[in-house]
Amino acid sequence: MLKLTIPVEPMGAVRMTSRGKPNAQRYLAYKDQIKWIVKQQLKDRKLLMGALEVEISFMMPIPKSWSNVKRQQMVGEYHTKKPDTDNLVKGVFDSLNKLVWQDDNKVAKVTAVKSYGEVPGMEIVIKELK
Repeated sequence: MLKLTIPVEPMGAVRMTSRGKPNAQRYLAYKDQIKWIVKQQLKDRKLLMGALEVEISFMMPIPKSWSNVKRQQMVGEYHTKKPDTDNLVKGVFDSLNKLVWQDDNKVAKVTAVKSYGEVPGMEIVIKELK
């Protein structure tokens, strides 16, 4: 089992048809930041080769415009706004290619949860399936 903690605000994948656009540049920087953090946590670990199960918890930022009472009430509650969960997963999986696994086609089972958190970030648990 491998557990990764990534203290980066989750960002959904964007269309890469125009790499020069600000959103595309921000997304590429986001993936690079994830890669750098994961490299620090892996310390020369070998790539996982078999079928994999991945559990990702996305802690989404709480809007600053909300009152303190509402902010406290929403911690841990499901996040049902953009970005879509599948786009969040895509960004993480693309970042982990050739670091944790050769390619994300090794992932046979995925569980992803998006909820509000006091501190934005991601927790990823990766298990080899038998």
